[in-house]
Amino acid sequence: MKHDLDFNMEPDFPPNNAYPPKWNFDNEKAWQLYRRAKREQWDEDNINWEEIKEYASGLDRKQRLAIAYWWSLLSNFDNATPVFAYAVVKSFENHLDTAVRGILTTITYDENRHNMVCGLSINNILPGFPFNFKPQDELERKAMLNVLWTWWNGSRYWKAYLEAYNKYTFDVLFTSFMMGEAAATTVFSTMAKGAKIRQFQEIFKNTAVDETRHYAFTHLIMSDNAGTMDDERKKLVTKQVRAGFVFLSLITYLPPKDFWKLPPWFVEVHEKMEDLARSAGFYIPDIKEKEDAWRNAIIRVGSSLKRYNIKMPAMPELGITGEEVFDIKEGDIIPVF
Repeated sequence: MKHDLDFNMEPDFPPNNAYPPKWNFDNEKAWQLYRRAKREQWDEDNINWEEIKEYASGLDRKQRLAIAYWWSLLSNFDNATPVFAYAVVKSFENHLDTAVRGILTTITYDENRHNMVCGLSINNILPGFPFNFKPQDELERKAMLNVLWTWWNGSRYWKAYLEAYNKYTFDVLFTSFMMGEAAATTVFSTMAKGAKIRQFQEIFKNTAVDETRHYAFTHLIMSDNAGTMDDERKKLVTKQVRAGFVFLSLITYLPPKDFWKLPPWFVEVHEKMEDLARSAGFYIPDIKEKEDAWRNAIIRVGSSLKRYNIKMPAMPELGITGEEVFDIKEGDIIPVF
């Protein structure tokens, strides 16, 4: 059988392909972060889940529901393993720096661990929630529906995320995570300090370490690429930073009206669940602490953006002025924890 390949010549590799494998070892900042990611790994199986189960056995039904509810909402953002797994694929197809590809593999592993923690927490506090949960009153029914509709909103952005690589450059995509990672670092650090249960202290402390490293990754991408961004790409980063706030505010603050499609009772029931969880000794920051966490995140991200002449978006919910960003749609929601 004849073919038109000339084996005396070097092959012509197709574009956007993981082959040929290439390596470079000169991005020292990225290599330092990759090595740090390997050093800071932790194992969710080392958490004493029996201790958490014993703690839950001393709570009433509504308190256990409230804590399982909180972990379920968190899982909407910690269900990020496929997000970064896809980023790994794309990073190889685009032959990004070797260390950057390596860092993305560690973030994928981190996110899988965070998602496992959500599932294990629910399983040891209120097994079967929410799909095998039988509500006994209206509050329980609405809490269950809050979770399911939150997950439905998460599903809205998944297809848009897959298509985002045709719409955005890598630097815009990855710097989109800055706001969320900065806020998550502060929120989880606060929850670690306030947790009454030792095992939750350990979980939140370890998670905050991961999020700090993830933020460092977004900062690395920003510093490596912002100098070559044109005005259009800078505007996209501004919009994505706002989208990060909109997406993550559901659990780290309050859900803004743009993007989220939620039951009319969502906020009322959500606040009741948080209060019930607090009454059980499960520490959740109050509204002032949440606002402080976001303001700290905005200061951190804003200082990075300003250095590269990228405008900070307005955050009217927090009384912060900046570039007005309107009409956040599914296709704009890229950020995850």
